[in-house]
Amino acid sequence: MKKRTVITNIFLILIMGLTYVASFGFALPSQSLALKGCTGENNIALQITVDENSDVAAYMDRLEKLGAFGTFFFCEQCYKDKSCVISEVISRGHGVGFYVCEEHEGKETDMYIGHGYSVPVMSCDDGSALRRIGPSIDFEKLKTHAAWQQLLQENIYGDMFIRIDANNEFGDFEKVVQIIRDKGYTILKVEEML
Repeated sequence: MKKRTVITNIFLILIMGLTYVASFGFALPSQSLALKGCTGENNIALQITVDENSDVAAYMDRLEKLGAFGTFFFCEQCYKDKSCVISEVISRGHGVGFYVCEEHEGKETDMYIGHGYSVPVMSCDDGSALRRIGPSIDFEKLKTHAAWQQLLQENIYGDMFIRIDANNEFGDFEKVVQIIRDKGYTILKVEEML
């Protein structure tokens, strides 16, 4: 009798859970996280993660040479220390956002989105509020695959955020930008995709 009651309760919980998901969909944690843009067109936004060693000017030069703009994300705790660099990024027409540095304890740097996958959480001002952004494609994880160029060429579907570390590996950066351009996508700032 006990076993039957336990099994019945498990089925009831499963039915209630499935009913909730069917009615309300899968809910992310309290603050919504944008994983894709909402332009409905073939646009890509580059989330360029900057650290103290990044040559931000060189990245901007490469983007501008192609007529494109990126969004540069600085460490939240170091944001004020980079005010002159941030001012230059803004004055050259690029976007600015921030992320939580891993070395600053007590802050969540990644968000689990299911299926064994976490994405770095970054914040960007969309003009009306600060929005949490996660990459659709995390290039740093994609680079662990030997055939990353082929995967990237096959798996871009538009209105996506691609995160790239500004680690001064300009060859890889230029290849990513070229793949995006070759597929006919427009590169926008993150704020233009929200």
